[in-house]
Amino acid sequence: MRVLGIETATARQSVALLEDEQVLAETSFSSEWTRGGQLLSTLDAVLQKAGVRPHDLDVIAVSVGPGSFTGVRLGLATAKGLVLGADSQLVGVSTLEVLAAGYVGAGGGLPSGAPSRLDAEGIICALVCAGRGEVYRGLFYRRSGELTRLSPDAVLIPEAVVVDVLPHMGGEFHLIGDGAARYGERLERAFQGQARLTPEGMSAVPTATTVARLALRQIQGGTMPLGEVVPVYLRRAEAELNWEKGLVKSPLARLAEVNRGGN
Repeated sequence: MRVLGIETATARQSVALLEDEQVLAETSFSSEWTRGGQLLSTLDAVLQKAGVRPHDLDVIAVSVGPGSFTGVRLGLATAKGLVLGADSQLVGVSTLEVLAAGYVGAGGGLPSGAPSRLDAEGIICALVCAGRGEVYRGLFYRRSGELTRLSPDAVLIPEAVVVDVLPHMGGEFHLIGDGAARYGERLERAFQGQARLTPEGMSAVPTATTVARLALRQIQGGTMPLGEVVPVYLRRAEAELNWEKGLVKSPLARLAEVNRGGN
C-alpha cells in the first residue's frame, strides 16, 4: 500500500512516501518565510524520487492540526485535491499525536521494523506553540511500545498544563515540542522538576513519515473515524476575532470611509 504523508501544521513541514512500512522518499523544509509555497514542488520531487505517479497512490494522509491555521488549511486542501485526482483514500491524523508518536520512536506501536530511537516510557505531553502566549497540548501514555491518548487535545497557557495533567501524574513524564522549548522555564517552575525537558524532546517536530505510519495503522487496525476529514483548530482564527471586534473592515466599508474623507 502506497501512502503519501503531508505535514504542514507547524513551521517545519514535510512530505513522505511509504510503501507499507518502507520509506521510499521524504523531504522537509521550513515554511517560516514561504507560507507553504514549497509544498507542491516538494510533493512533486518526492513522487519523482520514488518513481511513483499521483494516481498510483492508495492513501493520502495529512496532519489536520491543531497548529498553524494557514498550514493546516493548505495541507488539507492539497491532500483533498490529490485524492480527487488520484482516486485515493484520505486519512487525517492529529498533529499532536504525530508529534508524540514520532518522539517515542519508529517502533512505538507503529508498523515499522526500525528500532526505537527514543525508548521513552510514561506520560508524553506534546506541546505546539499556539500564539497568544498559549500552547496546543496533546496528552498520551506509552507503555510496551503502545501509545494511548489520555485526553482530548486542548489549547492552554503553559502554567495550566500542569493542572491539566495532574490526574495522570505518576512515573516518568516528558514535555516535548516547540511549545516545550519556548516555555521551558515556565513549565519547569510549574512542574517543580517532575517533568523531563530534554534537548531531544524540545527539538522534536511532527513529520510526514509519522503521519503516513499513523494513517496506515488506522487502516490496518480498522480504527479510522467516520465522516469527513476536517481541520482541527481548537480555537477561532485571529482574523475572525478581529472582524467581530470591528478591527477589520470590509473593502466596501474602507472605500466608504475614503469617499467620506474626500467630500
